[in-house]
Formats: sequence, C-alpha cells, structure tokens
Amino acid sequence: MKRYKLTTLLCLCLSTASWALSNDTEQPIYIDSDNQELDIQKNIVTFTGNVILRQGSIDIRADKVVVTRPGGEEGKETIDAYGNPATFHQVMDDGKPIDGEAKKMRYETATEFLKMTEDAVLIQEGSEIKGNVISYRIDQQKLVAESGKKQRVTTILQPNQLNNDKK
Repeated sequence: MKRYKLTTLLCLCLSTASWALSNDTEQPIYIDSDNQELDIQKNIVTFTGNVILRQGSIDIRADKVVVTRPGGEEGKETIDAYGNPATFHQVMDDGKPIDGEAKKMRYETATEFLKMTEDAVLIQEGSEIKGNVISYRIDQQKLVAESGKKQRVTTILQPNQLNNDKK
C-alpha cells in the first residue's frame, strides 16, 4: 500500500499531462552545429560539434545529432542525440520547465516518443528521476524509468511539490 501511495504521489508531482507545450511538435525544427554531413540517398543528416536543436520550446544540446527521415517523409523524423551528456529542455503549457540529460537520447517526431539512455535524469521543479533508461510517450502521457545492472531507479520529491498537491 505504501508503494502504491508513493507511486500515485510521484505521478501527481511529475504530471505528464502538463509537460509539453501542446504546439511544440507542430513547429519547424532548427539545428545549428559546427559541421553537417548529408546522405541524400539514405535521408540522413549528421550534425557534429556544439549541436543545438530547437523545435518550439524544445531545446536539445549535444555533441552529435543524427536526423533520419525514413522514406523521405516529412513529420516522421527520428532524432538521435549523443553527448557527455546530451541535454533536453522544454517548457510546459503552464510555463514551468522540464529538463533532462543522458548520454543518448532518441526522439521520434511521428509518435512523440522520447527515450533517454545511460545516466538519464529528468528534473521538474527540483524533483528528479534518475535511471539507466527513461522513456516518455508524450501522446499517451506515460513515463517509464528503468534501472541498469546493479543500479536502482532513484526519485527525489521536493517538499514544496508534496504540499502543493494537497491543496
């Protein structure tokens, strides 16, 4: 019962319904980098060196970003970001930010799916989730955090969020 209450409380504190600005995925994607390599036949663009990707309020920073457009179809891009760490920032509809970091990130625009791998951390209003893998299905508003070998998922809840949820 205690685990159920803690899980319910965590879901309230990190309410996924308010995560993304609802029109972020409808915005164009802007990418700045030191270098760019394009493979036209495979529809793959590789950006390296101080890569900054922006889409609406989404801001991804990485050492390397690979954008794949399967079949050349617009709106079905897969974005793989690599860094030490790569970072993710987004503003929610209520104006509050959410931040994440991991060594690898994968964002699938068509399914609105974000997966952070290797030393993944997600922070919202001071509360955080740490795990080997954190997956977020934006369209289904579901988050899953997984541990690695000899590791556990760690969640830190800030008291101010606990008090705000009681109101």
